[in-house]
Amino acid sequence: MNAQMAAFSMAALILAVSETAGATPPSTAPDRQTVDVSLPAGRTTFPPAPGAELANAHCVICHSPGMVLRQPPLSFEEWQTEVNKMRAVYAAPLPADKIEEIARYLSAINGKP
Repeated sequence: MNAQMAAFSMAALILAVSETAGATPPSTAPDRQTVDVSLPAGRTTFPPAPGAELANAHCVICHSPGMVLRQPPLSFEEWQTEVNKMRAVYAAPLPADKIEEIARYLSAINGKP
């Protein structure tokens, strides 16, 4: 009787496994939807002023104009330090003879009063 019980249990197990082998398990992932998103147009160039061409040629490589314009206002000397840092620390491709002109431009558009 013990052997019959074991055989019956084994048959029931095989039957249960074979019935669920082809079944797809229920998904635990959340339902997904496609959503359209519209972002406001960003500023792609710096505001016009003497030096804007340099900023557009050199600064936009790494920074958006909007990001730069949202920085706290800095004095000319502080902007010059920042521009020098971009060249020395981050290897920004800035011509050494243009650093002062870029700093003057940045202090004109976002400088301390």
